[in-house]
Amino acid sequence: MTKAERTRQLIIEKTAPLFNKKGFDGTSLSDLTESTGLTKGALYGNFNDKEEIALEAFKYSIKKVKETARQKVDAEQTYKKQLFALIDFYAEYVFNPPIPGGCPMLNMAVEADDYRTPMRKVVTKELMDTITFITSLLEGGIKAGEFKKDTKSNEIAYTIFCSVEGALMFARVERSDEPMKIIVRHCKNLVNQISK
Repeated sequence: MTKAERTRQLIIEKTAPLFNKKGFDGTSLSDLTESTGLTKGALYGNFNDKEEIALEAFKYSIKKVKETARQKVDAEQTYKKQLFALIDFYAEYVFNPPIPGGCPMLNMAVEADDYRTPMRKVVTKELMDTITFITSLLEGGIKAGEFKKDTKSNEIAYTIFCSVEGALMFARVERSDEPMKIIVRHCKNLVNQISK
């Protein structure tokens, strides 16, 4: 890795928690220089603008979340247990996220509106990738004979993911894990209902 690549990576890693906690609009240039220990010139010598830094920081945050979730899922042997592991990962995530500040997808989705098209496209892709991953676990379970053949895997994937993301938001606002406990039970009951 060249010095420029190391500097770029340092900026991404140092600013990821900052953007995740404060958001794009809430993060100032002085926040970026303070968190990285670099000058404005060094920041903009490696990135075109603040939006590019935020976008790369978001991608880094999502990568960390996915890696952590994947470790939990891959540790299980059946599709049902893998789904439970993923659901449990989100439950643990409420107050102990892999990136400080909560769920990067949820946080960035709030800010990725129409006037930030590149950001919105990346957030949309990550949301859909997560739905696709959950759908693949459900379809794998159908093929393996763990889940009923008439299981509507895409609908259930949306239900699980949207429920968990909503519970994450509610739990953080309420400062309570109770919303997540309710949704974890609901999602696991849903998986049990489709199990053979």
